Amino acid sequence: MQALVLAAGKGTRMRSDFPKVLHGILGRPLAGYVLEILEELGITSPKVVIGSGAAQVRSFIEAGGKGRRNPVFILQREQKGTGHAVEMARKYFPGTQEEILIWPGDMPFLKRQTVREFIKRHKESGAEASALSSLQTDPAGYGRILRAGGRFYAIREELDASAAEKKIQEVNSGIYLFKTKPLFDALKKIRPANRKKEFYLTDTIEILSKEGRRLEAFALASEEEARGINSRQDLAAGIQIMKKREVEYHEERGVTFVAPDQTFVEPDVKIGRDTVIYPWCYIEAGVKIGKRCKIGPFAKIRRGTKIGDEAVIGSFVEVSRSRIGSKVLVKHLAYLGDAVVGEGTNIGAGAVTANFDGKNKHVTQIGKKVLIGSNTVLIAPVAVADRARTGAGSVVPRGTKIKKGQVVAGVPARPLAKNKKG
Repeated sequence: MQALVLAAGKGTRMRSDFPKVLHGILGRPLAGYVLEILEELGITSPKVVIGSGAAQVRSFIEAGGKGRRNPVFILQREQKGTGHAVEMARKYFPGTQEEILIWPGDMPFLKRQTVREFIKRHKESGAEASALSSLQTDPAGYGRILRAGGRFYAIREELDASAAEKKIQEVNSGIYLFKTKPLFDALKKIRPANRKKEFYLTDTIEILSKEGRRLEAFALASEEEARGINSRQDLAAGIQIMKKREVEYHEERGVTFVAPDQTFVEPDVKIGRDTVIYPWCYIEAGVKIGKRCKIGPFAKIRRGTKIGDEAVIGSFVEVSRSRIGSKVLVKHLAYLGDAVVGEGTNIGAGAVTANFDGKNKHVTQIGKKVLIGSNTVLIAPVAVADRARTGAGSVVPRGTKIKKGQVVAGVPARPLAKNKKG
């Protein structure tokens, strides 16, 4: 099976300078969700129709695959509708017996098991074309699935639907499976005889029906899954959908969310069991959090961060690209960027690793069981050995190496003299 992703549209209702498929939900562009599922289905060389913002879309897809994808890009210079977009891909599907999964790049909500079931039903039915449909409580805005005696024979777009057709609650998701030859034969026959004067891919269904071809529409997608993104309001609703899915995923694996509606977790995060996430935390993709940790409230854990078991990342703490050891305490008002913190260390309130010098970012190394005093500024690169301490308000200059067990304080921070007895 091959896949064709439609990612050429501008998305005028988004009121944006960016291509619609590059707008993000929880840190991942819309097209990224589609491509991720295709990879899981074993389709790593999808054909992608690009048009509006073609260079940006191409750059994202090539970079985002991390070597896993080998996409083929097809340029649709003028956006004349979905049928025209698929027609642009004709020469890339020379086989007559191939099957093509067609998927709009602005539909990120479809679940993997739904796609797999759709493919299974299509193959079992022997249909030459199948549409993935959905039953919607409010079908407004969707193309309607038309049936006669239960037999699927057409899709009517909202703008062209009659009053009776608009009452139909089974709607088209925009995702199809076609056998190659019937699809491209039918595309030759479609005409822009609609209110938008576009070449609709949906018109191929009625053409194939009149030719007596076997067609199927499988109502497998939930209301949520069948949603597309056409506006900023759709995007906001989509963020809530994905946020809920990610939280539920971690809850099922033993993570507690004190306020799920006020917590944001991007895809590809790993959290150990019995960890508690407090309200208003944002955890970015790629973060790994150990078991029995406490995170938040109001914590931001950024990409590249790994947190060990039983660590506490407390109120108004930001951690970026850092490795935090087990049982580390960072309880409030701190920033750790590009830091390596050893087991059992305590980072005081207001402590900061000043990791950026205006050109490059540098690492701060902090050993085990270190006490970093409140409002300490560590100007990276800095190395703090095990069991060392910094006084409150210390500024540790760039290049400093604090020795094991040493106590430093002041601006700039200097070793404190040991009290002499007697």
